[in-house]
Amino acid sequence: MIKIIKWIVIKWKQLWRTIWFNTANIEYIKNDIDDWVYKINIIIDNVFYHWAWSYNKNKNLFESHIFNFNEDIYWKIIEIIIIEKIRDNQKINNIDELRKIIENDIINIKNNSKTVLTFWTFDVVHEWHKNFLFQAKKYSDKLITIVATDKNIQKFKWKKPLNNLEKRINDIKELNISDEIIWWNENNPMIWIDIYKPNYICLWYDQKWFSELLYNYIYKNKLDIKIIRLKAYKKNIYKSSIIKKINSK
Repeated sequence: MIKIIKWIVIKWKQLWRTIWFNTANIEYIKNDIDDWVYKINIIIDNVFYHWAWSYNKNKNLFESHIFNFNEDIYWKIIEIIIIEKIRDNQKINNIDELRKIIENDIINIKNNSKTVLTFWTFDVVHEWHKNFLFQAKKYSDKLITIVATDKNIQKFKWKKPLNNLEKRINDIKELNISDEIIWWNENNPMIWIDIYKPNYICLWYDQKWFSELLYNYIYKNKLDIKIIRLKAYKKNIYKSSIIKKINSK
């Protein structure tokens, strides 16, 4: 289950503080999420955090705990990415039992990290590439970005890149979004899938080159990898072909 919600943090009863777990609460009235505890990623002021999150339909309330976080975020708009179910909500008999359950939830979530793989040419890095990586990072604990080699670009796009591999990798590093940046293996292009075993591979909404080979590899090897097509971002402004024409002038 992947669902993205963007809403305001409200004040609630603050009972969780009595058992050492601060929470951020979101009122959510739609009836499309079950009463479960979830693994969550969340964005506050463009910074990523990892949370345990519980939803209570009777209260129309998300009650959440963020790891290693103790800031005042009341009335801030935050973005919540619901990644997967951890367990059912359950009846609790006392505070000590609740504390132990939450501590166990935190361990399970931390041990269940998600890896996302992205790949692209990243020639003439601009806001589109930044948005692409930022969207992909929402689904991950670790974002791996694979940069196509000069030879691969010429093979799949039938033309040379404007910038060489070293320049393109350095430009991606300066964005400070990806956790690891590597380059494509020309002899074995699927080796990074075998090594990192990603949970998700994020593709741009119209990304075509190499996609067919990728889908076939996942299907043939029966890999449990979900492909996510990311949303378009100002495609009439931030498109590499447009940026390159402007730069050439």
